[in-house]
Amino acid sequence: MKIINKIKEIDVKTSHYFLKYYHHHFLNKILILITGIGDFGMIWLGLILILSLHSQTRFLAQRMLTALLASTIIGQVTIKSLVKRKRPCHTFTDVNMLIAIPNDYSFPSGHTTSSFACATTVCFLFPKAGVIFMIFAFIMAFSRLYLFVHYLSDVTFGMILGILVGVIVMLI
Repeated sequence: MKIINKIKEIDVKTSHYFLKYYHHHFLNKILILITGIGDFGMIWLGLILILSLHSQTRFLAQRMLTALLASTIIGQVTIKSLVKRKRPCHTFTDVNMLIAIPNDYSFPSGHTTSSFACATTVCFLFPKAGVIFMIFAFIMAFSRLYLFVHYLSDVTFGMILGILVGVIVMLI
């Protein structure tokens, strides 16, 4: 129980840490944009559509779609429904939010899980491009912390789950 309490303590401290940077308007705009294109996996669905149009990348598109669907079913539908963790913006309601407050639960971060699942599949087939996709996935995870909609443990677990889903999809 001490470990869980320590994780909760770290989660609260890190979530409030980012609030100090809300006055950086340029950073706000970039991270709002990044998190917005991750809503409903839209960035990944768009990329999957583009990749499916070319014979050299069609297999990757299929794997990315499988990883996106699997990460959504496992993370969003199953784990979030079981854990039912409130988001920091639901618990600390006195914060002026930069984006609309999400209605669903916090654990794990769906944006992070889907980003790492898709980025991992890219790493298998196109390692150099995969590095860029992994950097994007980290920025996506950071945006969720910065915008006060997830705790550090939400995005950390999302990263692990996404990578695991990506690896399993590529090994099957």
